[in-house]
Amino acid sequence: MSEPWPTDGLDGPRVTPIPPNPRAPILLVDDDAELREMLREMLESSGYDVYCASNGREALDLLHQADPPPGLILLDLMMPIMTGEEMLAALKQVHALAAIPVTIVSGHDGPPEGTAYLKKPVDFSALLGVVQKTCG
Repeated sequence: MSEPWPTDGLDGPRVTPIPPNPRAPILLVDDDAELREMLREMLESSGYDVYCASNGREALDLLHQADPPPGLILLDLMMPIMTGEEMLAALKQVHALAAIPVTIVSGHDGPPEGTAYLKKPVDFSALLGVVQKTCG
């Protein structure tokens, strides 16, 4: 007679844990509240968890508390309090944060050197392609 539950040679049934969601969350940093909310909703409807911040300072504070940390930062350049470029410089100062990929999403004419870039108005399918490639 076969056992009702497969075993792994131990005293009880073999338990296969359910894997966690393999998709890393996204940090969306933009001072435009309407755009930030629209992108958050679109990304969440595509199955991603999204952290939001309205400027670089708020985003850095959130990064120090985020668990799990984001797998991608979508970053506007022109913001009050702390600009995207200032935030990029601050990220480079902290080893754990410097490893997080950043894609600039801005109406600005060009990104800082070595940074991925999407121009506003945002093509959501292009944005989703970047997110899927980076975060799964």
